[in-house]
Amino acid sequence: MKKKTRAILSLVICLVLGALRAADLCLLSDPATGFVRVGEAWFRYAAVAAAAAALFVLSRAASVSPEALRRPKRALGLAMLLTAALMLETGLSSWMVLQRDSFSTLRGALLLLSGLWFAVFGVRALFEPARRPAPAALGLAALAAPIWVAVERFAVRPSSLARTGHVLQVLSVLAALCFLAALLKVFFLPDAPLGRSLAFTGMLAFLLCTCIELPQTAISLACGASTLLDLALSGCWGAVGLCGLVSALYTAGRDRAALPPEPQDR
Repeated sequence: MKKKTRAILSLVICLVLGALRAADLCLLSDPATGFVRVGEAWFRYAAVAAAAAALFVLSRAASVSPEALRRPKRALGLAMLLTAALMLETGLSSWMVLQRDSFSTLRGALLLLSGLWFAVFGVRALFEPARRPAPAALGLAALAAPIWVAVERFAVRPSSLARTGHVLQVLSVLAALCFLAALLKVFFLPDAPLGRSLAFTGMLAFLLCTCIELPQTAISLACGASTLLDLALSGCWGAVGLCGLVSALYTAGRDRAALPPEPQDR
């Protein structure tokens, strides 16, 4: 099976599972609380695990060192700028508009920090990669907001496995973290053989962040169980998942190892 065919199949798996999750929330679960009304909760987790396993297998065919990552990455740059806009807007809303408390203030500040990183490196992605990568310490800004949101979702608002919606939100931000760790290597370790890990983590982030969490929060908002700020925060991770999709599609192109050697200067 060709690389592009596998990438399209991975995309279809993500979209189908996202549609099934939306139907599950509307018909078989309580969208406000996440409790299952028909069937067992572990069926939902098993479906996500099976999809993740399929994405892993399909990612093994990706280019090890994609040639597309050595050129201007305009699609990725635009997706990163969209992510930056959403993070900056959500950060300002958390920090200034709402009634301040320690959690919303810290979340807002970290979203602004991560949004600035996506803005700067989104612009950089539009142009030819620099010969000398930027200091790797700058990558910490990209991880600031998702790390805090993961802590907030997992520790500050603990929940049982029966509440599938909350558990999937935790898995969503963890998938975003895994993808961002691979994306940082694109900018700071441009020669690293990261194609397959980028393909897997990118598609996994697209599955959990874009296809599952974002529609799930929209349905919860329609039921009055979530706020516009919750939807905006899910939109941030949905945009990160979109960056993951674009990155995964880049890995379906030509591999640098398969290209003919460049002529030597005499």
